[in-house]
This record gives sequence, C-alpha cells and structure tokens, in this order.
Amino acid sequence: MPITVPGVPASRKTPGINFVVVLGGTGTSAGVAQKRALILGNKIGTTLTDSSPSFTCTAGTQAVEMPCAVPSADDAATLFGRGSELHRMAQAFYAQAPAGSLYGCAVAEASGTEATAVLTFATTANAAYTVRLKLCGQIIDVPVASGDTATVIAAAVADAINDNQDLPYTAQNSSGAVTLKAKHAGPRGNTLIVDAYFVSSAEAETRITTSSTTSPGATTGTWSSTGTLGSEITLSSGATQDSFANALTAVESQRFDRVIGACIDATNIGRIVTHLNAQAGPTVQFLEQGVCASVDTLANATTVATGQDAARLCMPWHLASPLTAGEVAAQTAAARLHGDSSAGGDTDGEADTPSANMDGVELATVVMQRALADQPLATEVESALNNGLTPVVGSGARPGYGTLARPVTTRCLRSGTPNFAVLDTANVTVPDHVADTIRADLAVTFKGCRLAPESANGLPPKAKRVVMPSTVRARIALLLKRMEEDAIVVNVDANLPLLVVEPDAGAPGRLNCEIPSAVIPGLHNIAGNVRQL
Repeated sequence: MPITVPGVPASRKTPGINFVVVLGGTGTSAGVAQKRALILGNKIGTTLTDSSPSFTCTAGTQAVEMPCAVPSADDAATLFGRGSELHRMAQAFYAQAPAGSLYGCAVAEASGTEATAVLTFATTANAAYTVRLKLCGQIIDVPVASGDTATVIAAAVADAINDNQDLPYTAQNSSGAVTLKAKHAGPRGNTLIVDAYFVSSAEAETRITTSSTTSPGATTGTWSSTGTLGSEITLSSGATQDSFANALTAVESQRFDRVIGACIDATNIGRIVTHLNAQAGPTVQFLEQGVCASVDTLANATTVATGQDAARLCMPWHLASPLTAGEVAAQTAAARLHGDSSAGGDTDGEADTPSANMDGVELATVVMQRALADQPLATEVESALNNGLTPVVGSGARPGYGTLARPVTTRCLRSGTPNFAVLDTANVTVPDHVADTIRADLAVTFKGCRLAPESANGLPPKAKRVVMPSTVRARIALLLKRMEEDAIVVNVDANLPLLVVEPDAGAPGRLNCEIPSAVIPGLHNIAGNVRQL
C-alpha cells in the first residue's frame, strides 16, 4: 500500500523534508539548539495607584500580543509589571531553570472586574500581637501595638501587602476594612488564595476565618466577600474572560518548545491545543508542547483534561495551590525541560535527555497546600493519572514542597474509551526529537542530490550526488541506531521491516517515509512478593 503523508499534498512544490509526528499509533540536530519556552498571560497594562494607603505599581513596558525575550525574572518585572501573571510565571520558571531560555507574550486583558476579598478588623488592641499573612508562599508579619485602633491595624496590613509588589493583588484600607484586589481583571483572580492569622507573643497562631476571630489583643478579624477553593479562602467576583487567540496568532511564526499558559478555562486551553496541533503540521514542523495547570477540584480538572484529550498538552493538577495556576504551569514546564538540580534533585530534563523518566521531579518553589484535606490521596493520584492530569504530590526529600508524581499528557481517550498509547510526556518528546534529528540530518546529508530509482544490480549510482530510496532508508536506519545507543528509542533492528522509504508515484522527486519510533519506557513500577519463610 502506498505511503500517505497527511498535510503534504502530491501537488506541493516547495522543497523540503516534511515529517508528520504520528502519536498514539501501534507501535542543526535536535537537542543541540537550546530549548525555548514561551509564557502567555496578562501584563499590567496601566500603572496601578491608590491612596489609602498610597502605592504605585508601574505598568509593563512591553506591548500586548508582541512576543519578546525574557532574560530574567527582573526583566519580566520591567516588561510586564511587578506581580503580573507573566512576572510571577517568569519567577517560577527561572527558580527551576536559572539557565533556561524564556520568552513572553502578553495576552490582552478583558475589560472586566477584578476579584476582591475583604479582611475586616474591629476593636482597639489592648495588648501587643502580630497579624501574620501567608500569601502566595510568602509570610508577612505585621506588628500590632497595644492601643492600635482597627483602622491603624488595617492600614498597616494594607501597607505590608502593597510593599510586597510581587504579590498578584493590591490592598486598600477603609475604617478597618482591608480590601485586596487582583492586579488583573477576570475569573482567574477567583483562584487567588488569602490566609491570615493572629499570632501571640508565644507564637501561637489563630487562623482568621469567615467567622469573627479574636486576637490576643481583643481585636477581631473576619474575612468577607470571599470565595472558596478546597479548604481555602479566595478572592471572588472576578469576571469577564480574556482571549488568548490574538497572542497565539502573534507567535505563529516562531517555534517554542514549550508553550505555557496562565489560562485555566477550557476555551483558552483549547485554543492553545489547536495552535500546537497546527504548528506541528508537516509543512510548519514546529513541534511544540503545551503546559496549562489546574488548581480546581479533581472532578473539574478531569472535565477540562478529558475534554482536551490532547497528546501535546500536559496539565499539572494542584488543588487550592498557594501559588497561581500560571506559576505551577511555568515551573512544571521548566522542570520537564531542565530537570530539578536547582531543587537539589538529580533528574535529567527532556532538553538533554528526551526519554528522561521524570517521575518525582522536584519543583523548586511550588509549595504544598496548607490543609491536608486538599493534598491528593493515593486514589486521587491514580484517578488523575488515568484522566490525563499530572498531579503535584508532596516531596519526600523536601517537606512542604511539591513534586510531579508522573508527567503525563492529557491524551487518555480514543472515541471515549480509555487509551494510554500516549501517556508519558516522553511519548511525545521522543518522536519529536526523532523527527527533528532525522530532518536536520537529511537536509544536510542529501542537500542538492538527485533521486534515481533502485538499480537492477543493487549497486549505488556511479554519478556524484545521486541517491536511491534505499540510500535514504539506510541513513535513517543509522540515525535510529545512534538514538538507540543513546537510550532514546528501542528495538530498532526488530522494527526495521517497518522502516519504508519509497518514491511517490504522482510526484517525481519526492520520497515518502514510514519511520518507526519505539520510545524507551521509563521504569515506573516494580512489583513483587516479599515472603516470610
């Protein structure tokens, strides 16, 4: 049966080597160029200011929907504004991969409503104590003196929040009521967790809740106008979804090995998947993968992941994460590309080892949830993996921090039936590496060659720069053997009958190829019986 290559019509005239990476079937070179990651999210478009207390948060300098290099987290603060989605994503990326290569493209913010939460203090303090804020993995202590009024206390708390400009929200005080407001409009602000405590001189913490909570100094505190996520209090009432469509169009002309979205909604995640699939087409050949995180319940995260069911998408799941979903996604992408040496681990990244087994890769700054009830049970981890989610679980080496249980793609179904032909992310990374490596080699090895039919005597052509289909097949086989020696693919000899290179009957000068790529599996499980004798 003739080989067909979808997306490369027989009428195509543009010279080139066009490979389709077929995932989920039965059974310069790649890895040399630095792998580039792209973050997509909101910037601070207009300088944020207010007066009670006074603060200024400067707008980012980079235009929306205009990709640019992000050399460092500090550069991200200038380009996109301190505490913006893109700034915090860059911080997370570089914490994991200090030598990584990162780009950013700002998504235009919708003209919507910022999410808010209100922390109200009442009653003048009759003793000294501390208000402790635990916000986005940071601890901020605000001292309270005996005699401080509710308004004084609230002003000090609001000042402390605004002084930490890397936080994703600002704060204002009005007669003892502190209003925290997300720096961006839209529903993603509804996942921003807030957490506050009264702390005695003996360091005893009393968590402030949505019910009136009394401090050691008789002051009370209450969270109001809030939402919930898992066991946590969040901002609420953020409204009007933005669209990633224009930003994705703006980056179509470039290849980014990982496309990282701050988005958590199925519509924008779907736009990223559509973009990835189009970029991977044989006439574009930008083989990219996406990472978008969920901080929602397992049921809701499962709905999004199975709804995408995409081989090129990885969705880390971290219910009620103290960090934003964008940060979890950015650090996951950095860990997959560059491993976990920055977090004291020894797991290789896919940039150096495409087939790397990344089970338990350490995340540098992604912390675990405050409440044990929000941390995944073993049954929930198994369910997540079966439904295309990459769960974040507690690190055995670094208490309080997270690891990726097993990085998987969201591709878990075929026609609604469970199918795990493309389970581990290596099942995408390796075929992409194979395609990139062979394409780069053939473009150099056979540049300027002419194509002759197979000779009757089996001997190669005598003329210079003339090749036969078998010549190209032999070269591909050699490249596969080299990748087998590097433990990237396996069973090359056994699969050689599946390696076919044949001329296209309707397009002179064209060869069609079937190239088997058997990914070396990671060692994920060892089972056995330990018998008492």
